[in-house]
Amino acid sequence: MKLLMGIGMVIALVIMSGCTQQPDAPPVEEDPKLTAFAQCVYDSGGRMYGSYTCSVCEKQRALFGPSFKHIQEIECHPRGENSQTQLCLERDIAKTPTWILEPNGIETNRLPGFQSIEALAAFTGCTLEE
Repeated sequence: MKLLMGIGMVIALVIMSGCTQQPDAPPVEEDPKLTAFAQCVYDSGGRMYGSYTCSVCEKQRALFGPSFKHIQEIECHPRGENSQTQLCLERDIAKTPTWILEPNGIETNRLPGFQSIEALAAFTGCTLEE
């Protein structure tokens, strides 16, 4: 009986130790060049239509790191935060990510799928300062 109680306590300790909060990783700082590029993409009318469930979208976000917040992604998934599903339907978004160049809200070009910085530069006319 004592053995069972001892095993139970060990299991409880293991479970509890796994539930403790881990220290946060230090915040990653924005790269000023990527931030300026992301802001230029947004200012030029470049919009990324994505989904929080999309692994390729996650890869696209990671390319920009913390500077991605300047892109202001349009969430297409109905359960996503700040979802704009109706806009995605109106824009006929068939897959995510889809980049649309829409200065003044009028679509002039689109690129479906993951895009490199170079492809986005050509698409928007923005440059990544060296």
